[in-house]
Amino acid sequence: MLQSSLLPKLLAKEDITIRHGNYHTAWFDVKNRVLGLPNWKDMGKDVYDLLCGHEVGHALFTPESGWHDSPEKLAGAPRSYLNVIEDARIERDIRSAYPGLIAAMQRGYNELLKREFFGDIHNLEWDQVKLIDKINLKTKLGSKLDVPFNAEEKVFLDRAFANQNFDDVIQLAKDVLAYTKENQEELLQPEEKSEKLQNLEDLIDQLEDALDGPPPQGHDDMEPQEQQAPAPSEENTPEGNEEGDQQSETKIDKEPTPEKVIEDLKEKLEQLSSSPEHTPDQDISITDEAYRSNEESLLDVGKNGEGTTIFNELRPYYLDNTIIGYNQLKKERGLGLPVEHAKFNDFKKYVKDCKRSVNFAVKEFEQRKAAFRYQRATTAKTGRLDVSKLWAYKTSEDIFSQVTTLADAKNHGMIMLVDYSGSMSNSMNYVMDQILHMVHFCKAINIPFDVYGFTTQNKTFCYENQEFQDQLQDGDVDMNNLTMPLVCSSSFNKKDFQDAIFHMYLRQKTDNYWNDDAPLAQSEYWGSTPLDQALIVSHALVKQFKIKHQVEKMNFVTFTDGDANGLNNIQMKGLDDKKIDTKYHGRKLAIINKKKVDLGNRYNTTELLLKNLSKSLNTKTMGFFMADDSHHWRNRINRLSGYVKDADMYDREFFKECAKEYTKNKCVHKQDAFGYDNYYLLKGGKTLSAKDGEFDDQVHEDMSDAQIRNAFKKFAKGKKTNKVLMTSIGKAVA
Repeated sequence: MLQSSLLPKLLAKEDITIRHGNYHTAWFDVKNRVLGLPNWKDMGKDVYDLLCGHEVGHALFTPESGWHDSPEKLAGAPRSYLNVIEDARIERDIRSAYPGLIAAMQRGYNELLKREFFGDIHNLEWDQVKLIDKINLKTKLGSKLDVPFNAEEKVFLDRAFANQNFDDVIQLAKDVLAYTKENQEELLQPEEKSEKLQNLEDLIDQLEDALDGPPPQGHDDMEPQEQQAPAPSEENTPEGNEEGDQQSETKIDKEPTPEKVIEDLKEKLEQLSSSPEHTPDQDISITDEAYRSNEESLLDVGKNGEGTTIFNELRPYYLDNTIIGYNQLKKERGLGLPVEHAKFNDFKKYVKDCKRSVNFAVKEFEQRKAAFRYQRATTAKTGRLDVSKLWAYKTSEDIFSQVTTLADAKNHGMIMLVDYSGSMSNSMNYVMDQILHMVHFCKAINIPFDVYGFTTQNKTFCYENQEFQDQLQDGDVDMNNLTMPLVCSSSFNKKDFQDAIFHMYLRQKTDNYWNDDAPLAQSEYWGSTPLDQALIVSHALVKQFKIKHQVEKMNFVTFTDGDANGLNNIQMKGLDDKKIDTKYHGRKLAIINKKKVDLGNRYNTTELLLKNLSKSLNTKTMGFFMADDSHHWRNRINRLSGYVKDADMYDREFFKECAKEYTKNKCVHKQDAFGYDNYYLLKGGKTLSAKDGEFDDQVHEDMSDAQIRNAFKKFAKGKKTNKVLMTSIGKAVA
């Protein structure tokens, strides 16, 4: 039942940090104002409101020593007694502050009563129930349970409802214990000795048994004689040497007798027994102990008792330092004006060709957009006579003018995510070519778009950075040095847009791993694939984008060639004692856009993030996967087979179908695969090129007729391939 942090924050009346985690129980850091809440099962809203209200009450009104998991010993006040009486105080105060919580907390306790959280209390013999347990049941269950109190006990109950501070709580706990000792002594729990005290008592008993036992075998006829210290000899102690006499006396005094050892140990035992550190609780509240024990059943754990790895909502600090704005990008690149570059004329020709190439996708998009409007068109009578139909007034009532209203076409938008991992270097020039076509497609149909890269080159998230360390909290997403530069956007002004696509063109033209022709910013260097972290950030980006551009049909596109690095969270060592063990392959939960998201295990996290992006933000997802080589291609085809009905891993027939589709279209397109609504599998290298080119560019005067014919076939095939892919994209976006 991992829910929003908003309710606890509102109840606390301050911006306390709410940390959902894999904890045994709730806790509060008074100094840093951090409330830790366990990952509870979904037992209904009332139980959640009860638990949150109760814990926030502790956070607001209980000192650190008063929390039920505090190790601090308070002499004469058993810990479970304090729990009961302090719970009554803080719940009274939180209900008084928020009257709307009263009914919810009562219903919540009623649910816990049904689940026997306080033990089996339906057939109690009240004369066998201690006062502290009566107080606990009455203060928590109220009218749900008729708890009898005599006149003397009623005074203690009234005090429990009237306590003003924790000192009052401690005093009442002591008084209730004193009353119980005097009136219900037979119900008190036997005191349990600490292990250290018990070991000391056992040692004393062993020494006394040895002292009182029979003399050693073979000496039955001998009387025990007093042990005497040997007299100092004249050789060892010179005559008249007072120092020597003093030394001898000191040595004799330090020789302990068995009786002396036992006496010293008993004295030590008495001191330890009276020490607050070793004084055991003198009694317990049975109902409180039952409740604390049953708290474990509230926790959402796996079938083997393992906990869930929980990821906090990304705070603004992470989002602000992940996204690299275009102004910073330009500054780091140090690239001059495009018109001053030697390749600018080639770039202008490329843009012209690019715009012509996207016409296939534009045509498909406009056709589907028009179909959408006419499918939802409505026809209505206007109430005005149609003079052309007056002649038929005797045979038909349909003589009024009609009007057809076309449905408004929905506003579209697109965010593209480009993998800047090192393995993409072999295909990046062709990927950029494809993205440039997507950019011009968006421009042609006038839909807003953003293009982000993602890689592991963020120096801010290095653990050597002290500012970053100061920001870390338990359960934060390990960002894996994620950086996401904004490469291009429809919101750029004309100059920045020209700069952006020119830089993409230079990166598209180079075959150099280090991109010497296209200067890179730090955030654009090759890294690995933090795709999961990028998808979490993308939830925030998509949400902001839709609001900014009033988008109704959102498209999210990724270009990548590998699986995600994996997703881990920050573990603060100081909280280890509060946590349940998690398994490496165990379940994961994240709070994204203030809602719980099940991330499965490490093998399907990416898929579940994509599905949540699609469902929670009404977004259509598209994935372009670039295989590096034949082995990579076959491996991905085999995995893809698992997403197709009646197809198993290594299905030969499925592989043949994919090979046939690729031969025809130069890509394999499947729906609902790997978490994407539309998934495109392509081979890396030149097969990704989206441009048409000009046939004249491929022919020169020295070519024979056969060579010209072959060049034309190749050119026509490329145009067909590009047409199929761009048409498919137009369909998917629409």
